[in-house]
Amino acid sequence: MEFQFLGTAAATSVPLVFCNCGICQQARVKKGKDIRKRSSAIINRELLIDFGPDLCSQAEMYDIDLSNVKYLLQTHSHSDHFDAGHFITRWSEYATKNLAHLDIFCSSGTCNDMNHWIKENEPSFNIYDIYWKTDMNYDLHLLKSGDIKDINEYEIIAIDSEHDKRIEALVYIIGHKGKYMFYGTDLLNLSRDAWNIIQDYKLDLVVLDQTYGSGYNQGGHLDSGQVIEIIHEMRERKIIHEKSYIYATHISHEGNDTHDNMEMLSNVNKYHIAYDGLKLEF
Repeated sequence: MEFQFLGTAAATSVPLVFCNCGICQQARVKKGKDIRKRSSAIINRELLIDFGPDLCSQAEMYDIDLSNVKYLLQTHSHSDHFDAGHFITRWSEYATKNLAHLDIFCSSGTCNDMNHWIKENEPSFNIYDIYWKTDMNYDLHLLKSGDIKDINEYEIIAIDSEHDKRIEALVYIIGHKGKYMFYGTDLLNLSRDAWNIIQDYKLDLVVLDQTYGSGYNQGGHLDSGQVIEIIHEMRERKIIHEKSYIYATHISHEGNDTHDNMEMLSNVNKYHIAYDGLKLEF
């Protein structure tokens, strides 16, 4: 499995556009790994996780042809993870040619909310209507927590993230040819039911939300202390093994630090800090 982080920031990006805190100032000077676009990722250059607002620039930077993407796993429909204005350009009215078929996986609540936002761009749009599915060449696969969906060489397991109950936000385990990974951005908490699902898998890659630094949690997401607790629990339950990759993503400037300083702290707890463009193969 090839996995690439396209973006590793929380909703505000780093640096935050109007902010002059120490972290944002250093990011503007140091650039490199300290510049973070909104979170998105891709597997095997064909399975996209979140259709985010920075996707076009990310694709150009990392030489990814988005017209070849076959699968979309949408965690939820908040604006830092779903860009309706770009999604509607699959419509033939935009003269888009030679679209690969797109299988979209998301919750029912997220799908309804995506439909709302796309209609803001094109009032006649209906995400469930056969005309739009045919013209834009997609199918919907609506999931709830605990559902398992097999499609071609992939296994998709949906898990409640507790990030936004209104839209039934999800995180995912993705399996491919005997390898399994957990993508847990915008994660508020792993419930007992969530742990019961995860327990059945041996994970080769774990990606966790670290929006906040330790002791700086403003809600809705994990902080670094909670990330450490989840990693410890996964080790105790033998969900991860000695060779498992473990990375934090969805980084904000709130209570966090420069990439290098965060990496030094995370290494003590045997995990790493992701950065935009990082590619892993396992």
